[in-house]
Amino acid sequence: MPNKSFKERRNFIRARRVLSIEYKLVRRGKKSLKGPWHLSITQDMSLGGIAFFTSEQYKTNDILEVNVVMSGILDIFKGLGKIVRVEERVSKSCYLVAIQFIPKKNKNRPARKYIP
Repeated sequence: MPNKSFKERRNFIRARRVLSIEYKLVRRGKKSLKGPWHLSITQDMSLGGIAFFTSEQYKTNDILEVNVVMSGILDIFKGLGKIVRVEERVSKSCYLVAIQFIPKKNKNRPARKYIP
């Protein structure tokens, strides 16, 4: 029986999908970092975020650069994500990390009016 006292905080429905993910740490607190790339697989995903497994020990609010690919050819997501949850699995040898996607800032300039 589900726990009815738990308040759902997700804005989007999660889909259980196993996809390849490539990620690296780019910011911890106010410090920018150039961490190495790591490979793993996802547990689930939604329009707003993704959960994946890692052997790396990250902290809540760390910022990762993320590339999620389906079948090695179709880019699902490329961008930044903020870690919102870290769960320890199998005696500190594996972690489940949940990230929330950070929307890209629109760098497109508005169209200029054409005057003939």
